[in-house]
Amino acid sequence: MNLVAWKSDGLWRAFEDSCPHRCAPLSEGRIEDGCLLCSYHGWQFDGEGGCAKLPYSPAGLEERHKGHRKSRCRTFPTRVAHGLLFVFPGDPSQASETKLPLISEFEEARWDWKIPAGVRDFPCSWDAMVENTLDPAHFCAAHHGTLGNRYTDPRPYAFKAERPIETKTGFAVSGDFGRLEFLPPCLVTFSPDYPGMPFGGSLVLATYCVPTKPGYVRPLATVLLDKNATLGTTLSERALGIFMSRWTPDWFGHVASSFVLHQDATLLYHQSRNLRDQGLIAPERPGVAYEHLVYAPTSADMGILMFRRWLHKHAGSGVPWACADVLPARGTEDVFDVWHAHTKNCAYCTQAYSNLQTAKHLALLALAAALVFMPQGADRAIVSVLSAATAAALHKFNSLFLRYDFSHADND
Repeated sequence: MNLVAWKSDGLWRAFEDSCPHRCAPLSEGRIEDGCLLCSYHGWQFDGEGGCAKLPYSPAGLEERHKGHRKSRCRTFPTRVAHGLLFVFPGDPSQASETKLPLISEFEEARWDWKIPAGVRDFPCSWDAMVENTLDPAHFCAAHHGTLGNRYTDPRPYAFKAERPIETKTGFAVSGDFGRLEFLPPCLVTFSPDYPGMPFGGSLVLATYCVPTKPGYVRPLATVLLDKNATLGTTLSERALGIFMSRWTPDWFGHVASSFVLHQDATLLYHQSRNLRDQGLIAPERPGVAYEHLVYAPTSADMGILMFRRWLHKHAGSGVPWACADVLPARGTEDVFDVWHAHTKNCAYCTQAYSNLQTAKHLALLALAAALVFMPQGADRAIVSVLSAATAAALHKFNSLFLRYDFSHADND
């Protein structure tokens, strides 16, 4: 089912993305006079889903047509918390009573440096992404040179269960690498605390892993820094923390997230396909259990194994897709694409890309003007070199809004 979300009287509304008239997509419409207008024939709907205007009805019949039960949109309860919109497609009476899976650190004053790490669609299965967020040991190798060192960091890491597996509360583990918590249906928080980790003990990485369609997941990640602890660490960490949390625009955090995300991209894409090809059990399709496909003998994998047990015993083994659970042929997706996966859908990044492209063109214009109008000499050389260097740097940087390639084999 597709949904359309919109605001009416300051409140978020969620409707099925289908007009009751002829099933046209309401998401192609617009908001007028506090109503959602369907662009196909101009019908309008109020915040409760009722038909507010039916322009083709005769004057004497419009009220009757608008009041018919079939003129109503299908609506769903919503709640907003921590900047996220939660939609409840199940029993409406349960919406107000349901405890939301929220990042508890948002409620604590000391975690006041919150850095959004971007939103994008990732070509891998939902469960593979959750695994990845519950697997800090992969920092050592997969993020070599960024978050770890594949040659010096790996060692026996001990984890133990801090909170046992429960249907509604998930589980938590802690150990040498820090603390991991899984809160159903899709929130993972990681509090790293190991030698060499910047901001160790004063950082939380929280990720909502949201499935969007078969083979795709949308990670919503936020980095939280403890202001007091960060200010008490080294000068370099203090400077980095202040820069990231106070002076970094939202779009920069979105672009920079590719440096880490794309180190996982190919691995997760092919891992999820391998598990699928080898018969991993899925809802309504008997298959091979996860434990029979992998060999995970150390406690470093405790978080992953507990998640798989929760998924199998408490959550039906996976996402019960309403659509056909069919994946595109392997290799047809561009795992390093940034434009279609994020930039074109992000107001911050599209505006930043446009502004930076304009700056690049102005630098090229300055270069041309210097070469044509300035007399030969030191001033002309300085202006030309600075203009050319600026244009080249912006061209290189702006390409990050389009795609970011990464090769593990070439990462020395």
